[in-house]
Amino acid sequence: MIPQVKILSDEEVQLLHTRALDVLEKVGIKYESPAVLRLLEEHGQRVDYDKGIAWLKPETVEACIKTTPRTITLAGRVPEHDMVLDGTRLRVTTNGQGTFIQDHRTGVRRQGLVQDLRDSTKIGHHLEVVDYIWPMVVPFDVPGPSRVLHEMYHSIAMTGKHIQHEIQLPEHVPFALEMLEVISGSREELKRRPPYSVVACTVSPLQHEPKMAELCIDLARAGIPIVIWPMPLTGATAPVTVPGTCLMSLIEFLSGVVLFQLAAPGCPLIYPLGPEVLDMRSGMAVCGSPEIPLFNLVLGQMAKHYDVPALGVGLNSDAKIPGIQAAYESMQTGLAAALSGADLLVGIGILDDNNTMSYTQMIIESEIAGMVKRIRQGVVVNDETLMTHLIEKAGPGQHFLGFKETLAGLKTGAVFFPKFSYRSSYDKYFEDGNNEIEKARAEVERLLMMPDPEPLPPEVDRELRRILAAADKACAESAA
Repeated sequence: MIPQVKILSDEEVQLLHTRALDVLEKVGIKYESPAVLRLLEEHGQRVDYDKGIAWLKPETVEACIKTTPRTITLAGRVPEHDMVLDGTRLRVTTNGQGTFIQDHRTGVRRQGLVQDLRDSTKIGHHLEVVDYIWPMVVPFDVPGPSRVLHEMYHSIAMTGKHIQHEIQLPEHVPFALEMLEVISGSREELKRRPPYSVVACTVSPLQHEPKMAELCIDLARAGIPIVIWPMPLTGATAPVTVPGTCLMSLIEFLSGVVLFQLAAPGCPLIYPLGPEVLDMRSGMAVCGSPEIPLFNLVLGQMAKHYDVPALGVGLNSDAKIPGIQAAYESMQTGLAAALSGADLLVGIGILDDNNTMSYTQMIIESEIAGMVKRIRQGVVVNDETLMTHLIEKAGPGQHFLGFKETLAGLKTGAVFFPKFSYRSSYDKYFEDGNNEIEKARAEVERLLMMPDPEPLPPEVDRELRRILAAADKACAESAA
């Protein structure tokens, strides 16, 4: 049995859904793009081109939910890393797009570089608990107009795992698709096994960024899975209550479902469970507050109701450095995301409300993610796991250490064994001079010394670099 927390009654689920439909029909969504509005109008929705708003019919929303597939594949560049999202397993990714990196040797925070992007991808590849990669840091030593394509290239070059990323401008799309077709071998194979998915954020409250909406239509038609990511901020761009913020997230997600399913029926979509909270005292958005687990649980249940793949948002912290705050916030958000029933969990290694990447925190959170995965794995209750025959064989007062079934169970994961947590005696802890942070830093150094994983074939690498050079030139001219 897979453990899953249900926080809402059936009546509350239906009320959230009904109110979302009410807002979509009566208030509408601002898409702004004339091309998007024409598409919606062609499918019977009322639009206002001057205001950029469309009002979505409930029956259209319901129909589009039904065409959104529940089971989708996020492929790896290397097939052994393929992930089928069908609700039976939790997959973990790195967290993405930190502006800064905190140097694990000096503790100094600085802007990210290409080498940081490559190194963090390499570490993520070698961490067994990490199933796919979200590029972790923004590199400031590449051309700005084509930066996202450089991020895409360097991430793909450093892992065979699936890449989840962001594309920000329509002019990036032809180059991105050309690169992905080179990696996949053909347009048809790219659609069948997409090694790349894209994150598309809405603009709360109740808006889509027009260029993002247009480019995502092109990606959806090419078969690229889209993570429709509403990011309402409690008390600022959403009501101050948890249910009100969740309602805003649902409305914006469903508005994306309608857009992309009308443009490309059956295209793969993912629902992230990721609002944040505005701390009214500091003026900062925060990702480690207790409301974050509640968002995961409420929206995870709604994702189940809609029968769509879900991405839980956890392993997050507002702490500025690895330590106690980072650990307890990461665990509470990560565990709730897992217990929401989500297919995916983002993400390892970012502190400071997703602003600062830390290699040290990657190691610490890989341990937390391993524990969270073990809990999500749940239990199977049958005669084999109950081991009644062993209880009868041992009898009163006897132990189970000598049974072959005990050894077999330990080898097959019946009990979780940590890689970095300390479980020996109190005295030995101090005799060994144990220090969790230093142990994590040492593991970072070990992983960085390993060979680069699963390199691109030389002919593929040359072609990707050619495309990237063409993109640099075209994007620079467009920005001039």
